[in-house]
Amino acid sequence: MTGTARNRGAEDPSAQFALSPRINSTLRCVTEDIDEFRQNLNSVFYPAEVNLVGDRVRTAPAELSAVRLNHLTIGRARFGNEARVDPGDLGTYHVNVPVTGEVVSWCGDQQTIATPRHAAVFTPNQHTILPLWQADATQICIKIDRAGLEGELAHILGRPIDRHIRFDLDMDLTSPAGARWLSTLKILLDTLDDPTNTPHPGLMSQIEYLERALISGLLVQQPHSMTSQVYAPTEASNPRAIQKVLDHIESFPGSQYTIGDLAVIAGVGARQLQNLFQEQFGMSPTTYIRQIRLEGVQRELQQGDDTTKVGDVAFSWGFNHLGRFAQHYERKFGETPSQTLRTALASSSPTRNANATVISSMRSIR
Repeated sequence: MTGTARNRGAEDPSAQFALSPRINSTLRCVTEDIDEFRQNLNSVFYPAEVNLVGDRVRTAPAELSAVRLNHLTIGRARFGNEARVDPGDLGTYHVNVPVTGEVVSWCGDQQTIATPRHAAVFTPNQHTILPLWQADATQICIKIDRAGLEGELAHILGRPIDRHIRFDLDMDLTSPAGARWLSTLKILLDTLDDPTNTPHPGLMSQIEYLERALISGLLVQQPHSMTSQVYAPTEASNPRAIQKVLDHIESFPGSQYTIGDLAVIAGVGARQLQNLFQEQFGMSPTTYIRQIRLEGVQRELQQGDDTTKVGDVAFSWGFNHLGRFAQHYERKFGETPSQTLRTALASSSPTRNANATVISSMRSIR
């Protein structure tokens, strides 16, 4: 087996993400009965042999919360006792991200120790075993259906996929790529965890977009058996491909896009599209879209009236996370969205007052 060593004493970088302590779930189980916990865990994820090991001194009740989405099942699991989990061949793709503690993880001939600094990425058609899940370890467990992940890779490459993908087991969350992926996961968890959220089409669209962003991020940022094809040299400049994307964005500026979506629109591979945008605009397609949307929001706020709400305008332009939207807006324009709207309202007040005076005068004449 190949192994991974690391410095466990360094500061935990995942602390900055403060992974949510819970998620609004379709299943929640808190119990000291290992059989009940095993049954719930197997029903949500995979049939597995689950055995307590060590001295069986329970540090806390076993806990599981989980929610099923379109292509993902996301759960938060803690045994409260040292445990061994043997699901065998998962039959699909899976990522474990410890929030606390360590979990020894094997997949085929690879092994790693999953920690808050290093996730574990599992591949189908390989025997998966977690020989030691520490008593204090809590993990975010992400089951990714095969069709969703392989379909997203087909979008990225611009052609069908005829084989399964084998990921490197260890995912370094301290690297820039790993940190970006972890940030996307946090946004998805925050969205699921927001108690003010009620199901509506806009929220469902946002969650579906974040699902796909998490999957495409994994494919682009975590090494796997087809990484060389994802990063294959691009073709020569293709202005028509860029124009297709620009025309589509102009027609549907508020829609949510993954890089795979844009590649399909352009008719080229995702990597080629990224390079084409970098060559022509000096930025990625997603950054370009964000700039277009920010400018659209600014225009609407500058033309706003007393009924205009910043959140409504931002949502209409495809910004679903208002905190991050406000940061991007202020970085680009040097003022907050609310300041833009207040300035617009203040500048239009004399006109409104003048109009009111004219109307009043006309009424007095009558």
